Amino acid sequence: MRSFFLFLYQYRAFLVFIILEFAALFLVVQNSNYNRATFFNSSNAAIGGILEISSDVQDFINLSSANKQLSEENTRLRMELNALKDNFDKSGNLDTAGRYSFVNANIVNNNVFLLNNTLTINAGAREGIQQGMGVIGNGGIVGKVKRVGSRYSTVVSLLDVDVKVSAEIKNKIKLCTVQWDGRSSQYAKVLYVPRHYNIAVGDTVVTSGYNAIYPHGITIGTISNINLPQDATFYTIEMKLINDFTSLSHVEVVINKDLPEIDSLKINLEE
Repeated sequence: MRSFFLFLYQYRAFLVFIILEFAALFLVVQNSNYNRATFFNSSNAAIGGILEISSDVQDFINLSSANKQLSEENTRLRMELNALKDNFDKSGNLDTAGRYSFVNANIVNNNVFLLNNTLTINAGAREGIQQGMGVIGNGGIVGKVKRVGSRYSTVVSLLDVDVKVSAEIKNKIKLCTVQWDGRSSQYAKVLYVPRHYNIAVGDTVVTSGYNAIYPHGITIGTISNINLPQDATFYTIEMKLINDFTSLSHVEVVINKDLPEIDSLKINLEE
């Protein structure tokens, strides 16, 4: 307590000056309508700025939760859309469950700088994940499940030089192949497009649906460059991928109800 009084005594002149300044400011504001309005407008602007910054900080803190909610909502909407597609395709044979269902998952590890890249997701056998299932995210394809644990799974990325995806060029050609060439994580090649087709930059490349891993019509990318040598049988086509694999955080695992039956038929044919 003695130290406190010593502090007050030592800085008594400065403290008296501060008190008088506040008193003068109060009298100026109190006795002048113009000064009062100016003071309150300034204080409101300052408080508003502080509240806006506080709101931005709070929004940033909640961003992860918001992204998760949006991803879950996208999964639900995709399931409803595929159910509707099935209903139209079956000519009156109603199937409210749909052929495809989707499991939402987060990416916990992601490689993009290798020739054979993989991802790890936080969904496994307990969520119904099985080897060979397709994985999509942000409206485009991501890869295919390779290994499954009880809680986590490893996914072979589209950014793998050994991965080939059955595709089509929307409204142009019904069957072609997409394959990454090991260069940029933003681009891939579109293969086996015969020269007699009229292909243009900006055409959309989507999944064909022929391999039963991905639903038909999932966007893969858009054509960014075309080359047709004089004696070539096929175009040389470069495609910009719709997904930025360096920033992916949420994915959906595609569960095809018919996949076990299709796989069993393939096994029987091989035997």
